[in-house]
Amino acid sequence: MIRLHPDCLIIKMSSGEQFPCPAEIVTVELIGDAASWMSEEVVKNVAAAVLHFFKEEQGRDVVSVAEFSEVLEDVLQGFGYTVGNYGLGKGKRMVRNTNINDIIPEAEGELELAMYQRLRTEMKRLLENPPDELRFSGLRGCVKRVLHAQRWSAKCQALNDQIVAFLRECLDAHAGANCSLVVKG
Repeated sequence: MIRLHPDCLIIKMSSGEQFPCPAEIVTVELIGDAASWMSEEVVKNVAAAVLHFFKEEQGRDVVSVAEFSEVLEDVLQGFGYTVGNYGLGKGKRMVRNTNINDIIPEAEGELELAMYQRLRTEMKRLLENPPDELRFSGLRGCVKRVLHAQRWSAKCQALNDQIVAFLRECLDAHAGANCSLVVKG
């Protein structure tokens, strides 16, 4: 069996036909004329985000055009672009936005321990009525504040990754929560 190139997904058409294709090409095809006013760097980053979602987070290589377009729409919105109806037209999505800095206390001392407890409590509250998407912002500032860091360092990146993993674990532990998690700096 031939290995799939790391930048490719197997795209499944509505007819059932499947073929390998680079995520960037699928992205450009689905965006259409809008790709001409986006920078090449943005298109590459959007394609990389969609590819990462399916391959790394979902563990999938085979994706339907409809699934790809839904995730593409979400990623474009995450990059701040207003997009048309690429997906299945499923209507309004319920999105809950939370700034991590609003959750974490200002107290000195054992800030990191309090942070995880507050994050867990907030996740439970947000998932009482699960939205389609949970968005956490302010992570970078929170990490620097918890570590009392002036500049981003390897220690900051490690805590950043731990917090993201913790949020994913909290989401996975909540039965019936079928929503996306977006964490921004």
